[in-house]
This record gives sequence, structure tokens and C-alpha cells, in this order.
Amino acid sequence: MVSPAEPFTPLGRHAYIQVPTADSVPSSLTDPTVVIIFGWMSAKLSHLHKYTAIYREIWPGATIILVRSHLSVFWSPPSVLKARFKPVIEVLTALGCLEKRQRILTHTFSNGGAFHLKEFAKMFPSTAAADGPRPSSAFIIDSAPGGDTLAKLMLAVVSPIKNVWIGRLVQCAVVIIYGLWWIVGHLLRQPNPIQAMMNALQNPRVVPWIDGCTPRLYVYSKADVMVPWADIEEHAAQSASQGLPVQRLCFEKSPHVAHARVYPEAYWTAVKNTWDAACNA
Repeated sequence: MVSPAEPFTPLGRHAYIQVPTADSVPSSLTDPTVVIIFGWMSAKLSHLHKYTAIYREIWPGATIILVRSHLSVFWSPPSVLKARFKPVIEVLTALGCLEKRQRILTHTFSNGGAFHLKEFAKMFPSTAAADGPRPSSAFIIDSAPGGDTLAKLMLAVVSPIKNVWIGRLVQCAVVIIYGLWWIVGHLLRQPNPIQAMMNALQNPRVVPWIDGCTPRLYVYSKADVMVPWADIEEHAAQSASQGLPVQRLCFEKSPHVAHARVYPEAYWTAVKNTWDAACNA
């Protein structure tokens, strides 16, 4: 197996790229050529590299792009987010991802990764989602979306913070932010950011290389205390009712974003099967 410490090249402060080595040979001419991962909020690189290492083992010829999720996405102005995502957009453009020259697998983790995908999608020009045939693509949604209550948001945001005093400050900030969301939502009748993220995931063209034929795999667990499994099932059912090709994989005992650790064979078999479905779409 490839080491989790396989070299990655930074793309700014919040993203990385790993290109295949010169002697890497794709196992099939239908393999994904690009894998894009949006990690969960405040995930350690060492944890995310466990996924990139397995992707490298399964599809050695793929370019892997890793986007980390940071709490600042909730208060950063569009100009800051545009600068943050610019290096990733430039790489994707250079690879021909916007010109439908790559087979792309997109993998998001938790609400944090899904929210970053939503903000990332805003950076593409509207012309990037033009109609027409496109190469195979698949969308893996791990441990999301759902849990837009204050209690669930507090748990998701504060749990990665180890410093008690910083955690308490963040708790206060979360209460204030959630209160503002509630006021804006009721006065202007607009969805809060988490609800907007959930709506974005049901957009057939959430990013230019995904469309209404792209298979979407929801992976979740009844033991997840951060994002209720019933919320995810409801979202998956809504997506399916809109005609999107949906697959579900529900586990019984794995914690939040830990399904691959607890059920590795079932998890990665489902990922590979979803890609096979993309190739046959």
C-alpha cells in the first residue's frame, strides 16, 4: 500500500495535489483520472491521507486533489474564498476538467466538506456547466447532509477543538451565528447556510463535471451522533425523487466519518461499484 505520507504539493494554504508517478499505470482505461476530496471540518491531514492512500492504491493513475475544510469559511467574504480556491480552480482548468477532458470522482465528508463544495462551486463561470456529453463522474457523500439544529451544529464545530477556553469562545460564536441565521431566515424567508448546502447537493450540476446522470452514493450510519441518519436518508430520498441516480449505504455502528475505518471492505467496495455505475451511465 502507498504510504499516507506520499508527497503532496500545496495549492495555497487549504488544498494539496498529488500527481501519479511516471511509472503509474492505470488499472483500466475507464479509471477516474482525477479524484477530488473535500475533507470534514478541521480534519487532520494524517486522517485525510488514509483516504488518499487507498485511492492511490485503487486507481494509481489518478491525480488526487485534497481540499481541507476550515471554520473560517463561515465568516470569510467571497473575495477571501475566491483567493483560497483559486489555485485549485487553476489546476482543474489546466487539467481540462472544465472542458470535459477528465473522468472525475468527487468525495465529500460531513457537512463541512459539503459546505466547502458548495462555496467552491460558486467560483466557476456559468459557462462551465454547459450542456453536452461528458466523461464519467461519480459523487460520494460521506456522513452528510443534515443536522441543522443548534445542538448538532455546536457538536460538529466544537468537538475538534481541544483547548477548553477556545472551545467556549467558539460556542458563544456559534450561538450568535445561529441566532443570526434564524433571524435572517424568518425575516427574509431565506434558507440558512446549512439548508442552502443541502439544496446545493441536489443541484444536478452542483459542479461542472457532475450532472443528472452522475451516480451519487450516500454513506452514513445509525450510530452517527453529529448528523442524524434520518436526515441523510430523507435527503437521499428527495434526490432520488428528483430523478437523480442515488445509492445508499447505511451502517449500524460506525461513528461520524469513520465508516471506512469500521467497515473498510464494504465501504471501498461501494465506492468502486459507484464508479462502475458511472462508467455505465
